[in-house]
Amino acid sequence: MPLSTFSSETLETAPSVRVASSMSAKTGIIALLGGLAAILLGLEISSPMILARLSRTERRIDSEMRAAGTLRPLTADGRPTVLLAGNSLLIEGVQMDSLRADLAPRYEVTRVTVEQTHYWDWYFGLRRLLASGSRPSVIVLTLATDQLASRFTLGEAFAHRQMSARDFPMVIRKTGLDRTTASTYLFAHWSKWQADKGFIRQCVMILAVPNFRELAARIADHGPHVNDPAIIVERARQRLPDLAELSRTYGVQIVLLVPPALREDHSREIQQIGVEAGVPVWVPSPPGEFPREYFRDGFHLNTVGSGIFTSRIVQQLRTRQSLQANCRNCGPSESSGKYAAGP
Repeated sequence: MPLSTFSSETLETAPSVRVASSMSAKTGIIALLGGLAAILLGLEISSPMILARLSRTERRIDSEMRAAGTLRPLTADGRPTVLLAGNSLLIEGVQMDSLRADLAPRYEVTRVTVEQTHYWDWYFGLRRLLASGSRPSVIVLTLATDQLASRFTLGEAFAHRQMSARDFPMVIRKTGLDRTTASTYLFAHWSKWQADKGFIRQCVMILAVPNFRELAARIADHGPHVNDPAIIVERARQRLPDLAELSRTYGVQIVLLVPPALREDHSREIQQIGVEAGVPVWVPSPPGEFPREYFRDGFHLNTVGSGIFTSRIVQQLRTRQSLQANCRNCGPSESSGKYAAGP
């Protein structure tokens, strides 16, 4: 009897125990999911404020992006607008105050720059900018020839800042993204936290680790890793026509500006490809012309080098305006030919 009673009690109480356990598990799962959702929402809301407070670079990029998005072909006083777009080669290679002062009577010059960016960042970045309504008179895209040939992007930050949602299928096709990376890009496009978490981590490291900037500069590897001349030239043949098509679609001239290089960069071959494609390629300094003393690190110009390079860009833009003035009385075919092959 005792054994039978014990068994009966066990069988009678087991269902209630299971129900309680089941309810407890469901409650725990709901609480866990709710907590995760609250954390993610908090990170999403706080991410822009955290980064804006920690990073002057982020504040500069946001400001430049907003200004670029409002450009019209002419200013109120009738001057054409010029948008300089590029990466750190533009930031360190062009003295903007001097450039603006020298060109003030002729042009209104605006800059938009994102460090560590390559061709795909800017191809899709310009597509998004122009599709949103920006209409500068001319866009001068500054890239080294190996950056023009690069297959890389800035990753999640690119997906959020420079990729439009409608271009997402094209990004997958053009850049050859695998499914995992593609899904990450899609989430990052809509999520500020997903896009910025790497920059926030970097800002924290800068604050926490002494001399972190110098250490990171020594060990970081953000190069395009394109050294084969055949690949550089072939990708220029593929990509310059795409820029030409973008130019025709939105009625905005796009110019490729090649910064000075210590060694042969095949910019002259690319310049000829630009003539054929209808994209002017400016090479103000032939490769090897600037001595090592004009560079800060063999790649970025120092104050002396950037001063010379800036003055040559000023001359390029002045020459462009003079050629356009001379072509006003030309016939349509003659004028378009000079426009495509001009400086």
